[in-house]
Amino acid sequence: MMLNCLVVKGIMFIKTLRAPLLLLLIPVFLSGCLALHPPAEVTYVGGVLVDSLSSNVSFSYESPDRSISVSGYLMYRKPDQIRVVFLSPFGSVLQEIYVHGDRVTIIDAGNGVAFSGTYMDLPDKGDYSGWRYIHWLIDINPPDASRSTSVIDRINRFGEPEKAAFENGLLISKASAAAGHVRYGRYTAVQGAPIPLEITYENVAKEKFTIKLEDPEVNVPFVDGAFAPSLNKFHVYPLSRLK
Repeated sequence: MMLNCLVVKGIMFIKTLRAPLLLLLIPVFLSGCLALHPPAEVTYVGGVLVDSLSSNVSFSYESPDRSISVSGYLMYRKPDQIRVVFLSPFGSVLQEIYVHGDRVTIIDAGNGVAFSGTYMDLPDKGDYSGWRYIHWLIDINPPDASRSTSVIDRINRFGEPEKAAFENGLLISKASAAAGHVRYGRYTAVQGAPIPLEITYENVAKEKFTIKLEDPEVNVPFVDGAFAPSLNKFHVYPLSRLK
């Protein structure tokens, strides 16, 4: 019941923003259940590229002394643009996070403030620390044409050594000395493209972050400005102030 409430509120919020501000254009969220399978059993179409994605989303953070969870919706456009809107159970905006390249902007709507800087300005620990490696987390290989199952050592596109594990050609985990360890699970096929509906990340400080997608849509159109934060009404501080 709570999930349905959040979905409806999220759609209402998108419609309100779109008309006056022309910020974004997202198709109505799909209803119904997606077929979930272990990676070895996922039926997908090779060569389908995901250039953009929109989805209802929930984030959770766990550490020895603290845990939080929040829901909202996520937008992503290749190569490096992300927007996440966190909503209250009543549909009001709690917080927005924008990522473009190495730039991160966090808007705290309730307190009328924003924080902006590069991802390396983010704290090393705490619930914001996971955003330091967000590009690494969502850097998911296209399916292997041979659909092999293997574990390999490699240099990733950020120039760091890592160990990556594949099953049925799908990336199921990777680990890096700098970033930590991430697992990809609950794969499903969306318009033929394999999408992990759950990403579980543990950083080197042993803090755990979980991202869960609900009803994702791929290759959706976004209007100009969808990933550009509007900061006119906010007092903007350096991102390093969050430390």
